[in-house]
Amino acid sequence: MTAYKRFNPDTDFLSLDFDGVIADSIEECLVVGHNAYAKFTKSGAQIRSLEALDERQQKECKRLRSFVRSGEDYVFIQLAMHNGIRIADQNAYDAFVNRHSNHKAIFLDLFYQQRELFCSTEEDLWMELNPLYRGLKQFLRQYPSNERLFIITTKQIKYALKILTGNRIEFMEENCFHASGRLTKLEIIKHLMAKHKISAENFYFIDDQVDTLEKVKGAGVHCFLAEWGYTTEAQILRANNENIPALSLEEFLTYFSKRQPSSVLCLKGKNELSSNRR
Repeated sequence: MTAYKRFNPDTDFLSLDFDGVIADSIEECLVVGHNAYAKFTKSGAQIRSLEALDERQQKECKRLRSFVRSGEDYVFIQLAMHNGIRIADQNAYDAFVNRHSNHKAIFLDLFYQQRELFCSTEEDLWMELNPLYRGLKQFLRQYPSNERLFIITTKQIKYALKILTGNRIEFMEENCFHASGRLTKLEIIKHLMAKHKISAENFYFIDDQVDTLEKVKGAGVHCFLAEWGYTTEAQILRANNENIPALSLEEFLTYFSKRQPSSVLCLKGKNELSSNRR
């Protein structure tokens, strides 16, 4: 077991990704991605639920989700799936997107057009497809130091806030940040550390993308992989090999929920990874 220093919400700062950390938005994102691709190809029916797809398509959509970073990626995974291209890992996915980079702008526009249409015409269903992970509603409602709690996400902020508001969670809008190709999560974190005079020792970052964490780790902050999101065993092992610990949902809630002056976080080593995840 590896021990990490205690977290103190009175002095430390916590930053969370949104999709895959706070919200289990996989169904909404995949439905919107499907509809955006149908719009792009001018073929195929619009859907309101993944149940409209056959079991094989549902399984492949969910498998490819672990490689997604941004909205347009949900359309790219449809492009790969409909063209019978088998993508094995993140590097293969990134290479696929690079080969089709001319589609990136239109895929991004179509994805957000379809999300806005879905959200505005069927808000209740849209919310149902964006549930929070177990315990996160209470965690965010009761977090003791809201001014030291950030959300850094590739999701457009208005949708993240809409989901939080729908769950009756009051969150400081000024503490929500949208990461993009023009402003990365690492750059946002460096900005926050400079603005609030935060030392790396007092900054904690939780994400479900290993490559994002590898980049942020260079800033010297505490990085953790959320294994309750869309991560695979291979990604957890990769994180462990990079000395980025993977947290279960129970470990996260225990470690970051309470003021525990004498507490430390103890995590399994890479040879002790649980096979019974999520």
